[in-house]
Amino acid sequence: MFQSHRFTRVVTASTHQRLLAAESNQRPISRGESHRGAVVAVQEALSSLNAGYLTGNEVDGYFGPRTFAAVDAFQREYGLVADGIVGRQTLGQLDSLFCGTVARDPIGIALHFGVDRVDPAHYGSEMLLPSCGNDARAMADLAGRLGYDTAVLVDQEATTEALYGLVGSAAEQLQAGDALLISFSGHGSQIPNESADVEADTMDETTCFHDRMLVDDELYALLRSLRPGVRAHVVFDSCHSGTAFKDLVDGRSPDDVAAAHAVRVKSVMAATTPAGNQPLGTTTEDDVTPISTASLGRALDGEAPEKGATPVGEEGRDEVVAELFGGLYADGLVGADKFTEGAQVYATNKQLYDAVRSAACTVPEGEPLPCTVTTLSACADHQTTPAGNPLSAFTFNLTSVWAGGGFPGSYDDLSRALRGRATPDATPQLNSYGSGGAVARVVERPFAF
Repeated sequence: MFQSHRFTRVVTASTHQRLLAAESNQRPISRGESHRGAVVAVQEALSSLNAGYLTGNEVDGYFGPRTFAAVDAFQREYGLVADGIVGRQTLGQLDSLFCGTVARDPIGIALHFGVDRVDPAHYGSEMLLPSCGNDARAMADLAGRLGYDTAVLVDQEATTEALYGLVGSAAEQLQAGDALLISFSGHGSQIPNESADVEADTMDETTCFHDRMLVDDELYALLRSLRPGVRAHVVFDSCHSGTAFKDLVDGRSPDDVAAAHAVRVKSVMAATTPAGNQPLGTTTEDDVTPISTASLGRALDGEAPEKGATPVGEEGRDEVVAELFGGLYADGLVGADKFTEGAQVYATNKQLYDAVRSAACTVPEGEPLPCTVTTLSACADHQTTPAGNPLSAFTFNLTSVWAGGGFPGSYDDLSRALRGRATPDATPQLNSYGSGGAVARVVERPFAF
């Protein structure tokens, strides 16, 4: 039976069972393994021990030649049978290296902000809400049950100054393997993006702390202070919060998004029969985009596949239909340009917000985020989400699905469950950022460390 946290607390229930099957030698883990969570657990352990085995960026959940070589090297170094297959001896050795008697147990710090009323001197009114303080306390209870050291800040305590101070203190304490959990419940807004970075919807997303709005650029710059290997989890129960951490998709304009999606629609149509027997809505880009010939062998070995050339239909075929779908997709993704209440707050305090964004955007372009950040948001950037009583709708759904820690799945599973409970005009969003295996975080247990 496993003892270390990385094989018990970070993994999902299904990953734990898959690891137990490998540990018992019933089904060792080897090339082509289909359970990404189990592969991530092994890769994370090897990467944490020695970047010579695997770098953080190679933690992707695919067991291919690179992971095989890493396992083989580990086995040789520790005097095990060097076959590149993960079974009883390999998992037992990894577990013993990471149990508490050999390695420092990880720690978690959780900060929960609930803003039912803001400073009217800055915002123009208190903008009263009924449930955000309760949301913060509910998230603190969730975090406390996971072993986090928690702090709850409500209304006048929930300021950007407090956030800066507490995150700075956490950055000094947290090391690789530790975690920072931040939850925010309150108003969210958008302001015109006038900084050097590019946002797909031309807007910066904000969270309305008591004293002022926190701009997405700020939070991104703030969490850059966390050390490599630290897991950051951020939960936004606020309007316009899909990329309230940062929009790092590709910087396209809404017109570019529409045009690109129109190309994908035409690709799908080109791959269907002339009679249209295959409904458009049931076919995705992945269904019709082949794996490249050059990467086919690697894909069969278990590596992440690479896409090949997209099929092209007849010249001019159904251009109008494709452009229509592209425009509808862009409208749904980024929404129409609009000025929310935040725009007036920004106009009144423009000098302050421009100075804040100028300081936040000093990060060299292209420099990766040292830690990993997983964000769970109540809705997309162009959407709003309701408050409630005693809890806001999103926090109520989240705590209900979580079931006091009984939820067995991954971030991906949690996101799907929340979407199943949500209304069509408030779609929960899941994003991951950073280097060191950020893309693999979505197959791990939510909020775990």
